[in-house]
Amino acid sequence: MQLSLPFLDIIIFAIIAVFLIYRLKNILGQNSESNSDDNFLNTESKKYTNVVNLKKDNLKKDTKAEINLEKIISANPDFNEQEFLSGAKTFFEMVIKCFVKGNLDDVNNYIDQKLLNNFQSAIDERLEEKESLTLNITNINLIQIKNVDVIKNLIRISVLFETTQIKILKDRNGKVIDGDQENDILVRDVWTFEKNSKSKDLNWMLVETRDA
Repeated sequence: MQLSLPFLDIIIFAIIAVFLIYRLKNILGQNSESNSDDNFLNTESKKYTNVVNLKKDNLKKDTKAEINLEKIISANPDFNEQEFLSGAKTFFEMVIKCFVKGNLDDVNNYIDQKLLNNFQSAIDERLEEKESLTLNITNINLIQIKNVDVIKNLIRISVLFETTQIKILKDRNGKVIDGDQENDILVRDVWTFEKNSKSKDLNWMLVETRDA
């Protein structure tokens, strides 16, 4: 029996399709194997500047932050951004705990005297009124260098701390006069640290705090 012409056309087209698929597979296969370094992101080696504890959707390139980093390194070549931000995070938590406890002895050597006096005045006022403060940091969403000023040998770095907190202030009778025991709040603070690049002292001094 002879094959009909339409059936012969189908066979020819099928052979062509198989050949094209085979060629396409070879091309894609060579690209995936020979260029594997180009086809996958090396997330372990990638470093994101000026951020700590960020979610993926917050990882945005910040041109201003990159310029800030260049300014710091130019004034202080030994500056390590990740070490600085890690230390800033630890210090932030220490100051909050000491302030709530009402004793700044553990941090007073790293706080400018004028700012330290302001902290102490707030503590003294709270103790005089026999108020009790509870402040729990439930999450640190973001720590980011926001601004850098370099004046001769003096470096000032402003850092944004975005946290969620449970804050409760009670009067002497235990009545809540500020805050909420059930719901946390979003708090955005900017703390400014200062250091002389020529100084042998590796520690930074907290010189200012403000709302973002």
